[in-house]
Amino acid sequence: MINNEKFKAVGIIGNPLKQSLSPYLHNYWIKKYGLSSYYLPLPIDNINYLKGAIKKLNFLGLNITIPHKKSIINQLDEIDVSAREIRAVNTLICSKKKLKGFNTDIIGFKKGLQKKKWNKKRPVIIFGAGGAAEAILYFLKLENIKDIILINRTKKRAKEMAKKYKNIRISSDSNLDIKEAGLIINTSSLGMIGYPDLKIKLNKINKEAIIYDVVYNPINTYLIREAKKQKLEFVTGLDMFLEQARASFEIWFKIKPDINTSLINNIKKKISKR
Repeated sequence: MINNEKFKAVGIIGNPLKQSLSPYLHNYWIKKYGLSSYYLPLPIDNINYLKGAIKKLNFLGLNITIPHKKSIINQLDEIDVSAREIRAVNTLICSKKKLKGFNTDIIGFKKGLQKKKWNKKRPVIIFGAGGAAEAILYFLKLENIKDIILINRTKKRAKEMAKKYKNIRISSDSNLDIKEAGLIINTSSLGMIGYPDLKIKLNKINKEAIIYDVVYNPINTYLIREAKKQKLEFVTGLDMFLEQARASFEIWFKIKPDINTSLINNIKKKISKR
C-alpha cells in the first residue's frame, strides 16, 4: 500500500511518447529499489501553463523530450550551468517552491563514447539541429574540437546554433563528402520508427571513423547497419538512452541505478516487438 505522504511521481512530458521506453526503464528501477513512486508518460503539446500545474501536483521530477527541450526553459525558476550553456533541458526536479532544469543528454552521449578511441583532429559531422545536437555541440566544445560540420534540412536553425560555437561549418547537403570524418553523429529523427532512414554510404570513409546514432528505436538503424558492414566502430542510441536515464534517476532519487545485461536484453526485446 502506497503512503500518499511519501509518494512522489516522476514522468516524461513530450509528444509523441508512444515509442518511449522511459516509463519501462524508470519503473523497473523504481521497483528494484523499493521506492514509493511511479513513472508516468504525459503526452502534452502545450506547456505554457505547465509550471503552475507541476507545482500543485505531487511530482518529484520529470523528463522533457521532443518538442519541449528548449521551450521548457521559460518555465523554470533555476537552471543547471551546463543546461544553461546547452540551452536545452531534459530533466526537471520539482518542488512547490521551484522547478530546476538539468541536461543529462550530455552525460549520456559522453558515456557512450567513453570507451572509443576517436581521432579528435578529424572533422566531426552532426546531422540534426535539435536539443540533442545542442548537448553534443557543448560536449565537443569542452573537448576543444576544431572542425565541426552541422547538417540540417533548414540552414536557419543550424545557423542559430552555430552562433554560439566557433569552428562550425553549416550545410544542408546530406551527400557531403564525409571520407575524412573522425566522428559522424545522427541526432535527427531520421532512422526512427515511422521516419525515413538516414541513408549515408560509408564505403569510402576512413577506417578511423566512429559512427554514433542517438536513435535507439530501432537500435539497428540503417546507419548502424552500414557501420557494421564497413567494419567501423559505432555507438548505438541505446547506450546514450540508458546513461542519460541513469543520470536523471540519480538526480531525483540520489541512487545511481544498475544497468545490467538482463535489463539491456529486456529493452532490446521490447524494441524488437515494436
